[in-house]
Amino acid sequence: MSETSATALFRLRCAFVKRGRLAYLGHLEVLHTIERIVRRAGLPFAVTQGFSPHMRAAFSSALPVGTSSEAEYFDLFMTEYIEPERALARLRACAPEDLAPYAVCYLDVRAPALTAAITRVSYRIDLFFRSDAPIDASAIRRALEGLVTDGTIAYVRGKKDKVLDVARLLVSASVEQTGADCCTLLLDTRISNEGSLRPEILVAALDRALEDGPVREGPIVSTGIQDLSAFKRYSVCRTAQYAEDADGSLLSPLRTDETPAAPKSVSSVPSL
Repeated sequence: MSETSATALFRLRCAFVKRGRLAYLGHLEVLHTIERIVRRAGLPFAVTQGFSPHMRAAFSSALPVGTSSEAEYFDLFMTEYIEPERALARLRACAPEDLAPYAVCYLDVRAPALTAAITRVSYRIDLFFRSDAPIDASAIRRALEGLVTDGTIAYVRGKKDKVLDVARLLVSASVEQTGADCCTLLLDTRISNEGSLRPEILVAALDRALEDGPVREGPIVSTGIQDLSAFKRYSVCRTAQYAEDADGSLLSPLRTDETPAAPKSVSSVPSL
């Protein structure tokens, strides 16, 4: 593909899912897989200038390994206009089901990048605990309220000491009992250059608050998929990402007059 000036480019935004076993792909592996999908689809992608030219594409914020998503996005800069329906069909034909695109639209080339535009993110966390454990939705709700009151959660990632600012990043939350030994936690969170809420750290902190015996001291160690005591297992899904209007209204990153419907699992989150 030839190098092109900004005036000759077309910016295609694509929404896609990340599910099943492919939820365990790292962010760089997702980028490389999407690039292969674009190449196989035969879309006329643009390339960067410089010593090492590569495909001009940009992605929404990285997901932790093991976190699935119903609302991931990437922007592809192309040298030719392809009808949106045709571009989507070609991408879908070349993508695995668990990384399948479901909607596309064109944006102005000069529009803000995905990582700058998206400021709100919703998550669904399914928590499974021992059938004999004294845990239910009300216990999880009290533990979550305690974390919000404390304000921050200290954790270690790699060799760096970090702090998760729960009070600032968590907009709202709800807990629902979905079975005898499971609950679903829905989160509406903020995201910016200053940071984002890491659901696996929040789950680890809830686990500490709910486990029997003395509370473990010291920061939580981030291992991607956390080792837990009170919870038998858990799963995290990013259900939606939004931009915000000047009045605070939430907007889909696919802002067109004919925006295709997102998956049914994408929903807003009620207050705690």
